[in-house]
Amino acid sequence: MGLAEELGVEFRYNEPVEEILTATGRVTGVRTPQDVYDFGLVISNMDVVPTYRRLLPKQPAPERTLSQPRSSSALIFYWGIAHEFAELDLHNIFFSQDYQQEFKAIFEHKTVSADPTVYVNVTSKKTPPDAPAGHENWFVMVNVPHHQGQDWDALIAQTRQAVLDKITRTLGVAVEPLIRAERVWDPRGIEERTSSFGGALYGSSSNNALAAFLRHPNFSRQLEGLYFCGGSVHPGGGIPLCLLSAKIAAELIKG
Repeated sequence: MGLAEELGVEFRYNEPVEEILTATGRVTGVRTPQDVYDFGLVISNMDVVPTYRRLLPKQPAPERTLSQPRSSSALIFYWGIAHEFAELDLHNIFFSQDYQQEFKAIFEHKTVSADPTVYVNVTSKKTPPDAPAGHENWFVMVNVPHHQGQDWDALIAQTRQAVLDKITRTLGVAVEPLIRAERVWDPRGIEERTSSFGGALYGSSSNNALAAFLRHPNFSRQLEGLYFCGGSVHPGGGIPLCLLSAKIAAELIKG
């Protein structure tokens, strides 16, 4: 951010874009609750579905692209643990006993497996100041379906217990009494905070060999001056590909 500011970038905080403004086939600016800004070029890093549905409501949307199946989401528990586990490292995975059934639950039944694979990241293993002395900071993630109206409060309670049981059984130490701080992030919150449709982490799903070619391009074919980057457009989701999408958009703008 500091480098961007040195290069002349101006950040406007707490000022969400409400609409991308257009006229005669090109972008003319954006509207926020505070003001209207005249721009001949706009880059949306919002998920492509809410970009069209919310920011471009008067423009025809690429319905075939927007209707593609969405990727999985995540249920995340942030735990402050009053113990140090020598058995754990920076990255830790506690696998399901039946990986196939786990993903069948996610993608076919749109629910969370009773025996989920659990990823635990403990950054204090490498950066001790991330947690108080004698404690650890756990980022605990489970793969779940994107939000489609599920009863997430019930699924959170069910999955939390399954995660605690699995980790306790593996480490041989009761984990729940060691939790001193907790925050939970489910697909509803991911959708709200990141504007990802349904809280899907990777935009559309990548369930076949053509999935990458069906993603929305990094530019608009209808509106001159409109570009896209992020996990819901070409080339795909995940930090490396998101950064590559930004590079592609920048190169398209440079011409």
